[in-house]
Amino acid sequence: MNAFSIIIIAKDAGSKIGRLLQSVKSLSDDVVVCDTGSADNTISIAKEFDARVYSIPWEGYGKSKNAAINFAKYNWILSLDCDEKIDTKLYNTLNNWRPLNDTIVYQIKRKNFLGDIWIAHSDWGADWQNRLFNKHVVWWDDSIAHEVTVADVPLKKIRLSGYLEHYTYIDEADYKKKMISYANLMALKYHQRKKKSNFLHISLSPLYNFIKTYFFKSGFMDGRNGWMIAKTKAYYTYIKYRKLKDLNSNKNLR
Repeated sequence: MNAFSIIIIAKDAGSKIGRLLQSVKSLSDDVVVCDTGSADNTISIAKEFDARVYSIPWEGYGKSKNAAINFAKYNWILSLDCDEKIDTKLYNTLNNWRPLNDTIVYQIKRKNFLGDIWIAHSDWGADWQNRLFNKHVVWWDDSIAHEVTVADVPLKKIRLSGYLEHYTYIDEADYKKKMISYANLMALKYHQRKKKSNFLHISLSPLYNFIKTYFFKSGFMDGRNGWMIAKTKAYYTYIKYRKLKDLNSNKNLR
C-alpha cells in the first residue's frame, strides 16, 4: 500500500462513486469519503468498498475539501471527485509513486467526457489538475467553486503519467444545466471577493470566450460538440457577469 490517503467529497453519488472506488481499489489502505448530505445509497456503496465514511456539512468546495483532509491518516493526499476514475496507466504510476519532497504538487491530466465521448479539445483538453500534495504544506482555498490549491511556500509542480477519466456530464442538456449552476456559483464567488461587473464584461467577454474556446483551443476539431461547448461557454460567461452585476446591485439571483 502507498502512503497517501484518498480523499473524496460526495453527495448523491450512488450512480458513480462505485466506478471511482473500483478504480482505486488496493491503491491505498486509507480511502476517506466525506458525505455532505446524500439521500441515496452513496454511503452504503462507499462502505462496501471499505472506505471510511464521515458526514460533514456542505460549506462550498474549498472549505469542505479542507474539512475532509482532516480525516486523512497520511500526510500525503490524493484528492479525487466522485465523477472521476483513474485509468490503468495512472494506477500503475501512483502504485510506484514515492514523494521527492514536501513542496511538490503532483498534477494529473483529465480526460473529460460528454456522455461516453471524449472531448479532446475546446476548454476540456489541456486539463491538468493539482491532486497529490502534502497536507501540511498545501491546502485548498476557501472558494465555493473552482477551488485551487494554495501554500505559504514556493511549490514545484510535477506531472504524472496516466489520466483521470472525468464523466461529469451525462449529455448536452446536463452540461448546459450544470454550467448555469456553476455560473451562479462563480458570480457569488466573485461578489464575495469584491469583484465588479460592467457592460464590457457582459457584452464582450462572452464573445471572447466563444472565440477562444472554438478557435484558439481548437474546439472546431470536436465537431458539433465543440460548437455546442463554445456556445455554452459564452452563455456561461454572460450569466456569470450578469448575475454578478445583480449581486453588486443587491438584487436577488433568480
